Amino acid sequence: MEFMLAVVGIVLLLSMTTLYMYLVEEDKVEPHIPTPLKKTQRGNFWDAETKKYYKWDKLMELHEQRKQNDTTQ
Repeated sequence: MEFMLAVVGIVLLLSMTTLYMYLVEEDKVEPHIPTPLKKTQRGNFWDAETKKYYKWDKLMELHEQRKQNDTTQ
């Protein structure tokens, strides 16, 4: 019984794959191309000088401000 179930599963898998490939070749469906996640930083990041957590964008602004203050002094 388990053998028959495995054969049915394999046949279904192969038939679905073949159908998908056929539909993609005939331009009836768009192929699924996974897009990479945005290259943004997620989460909170530690700043050692202020001893606080910041979002990435805020931390980069703080870094730029410090860089400008260092060059003006």
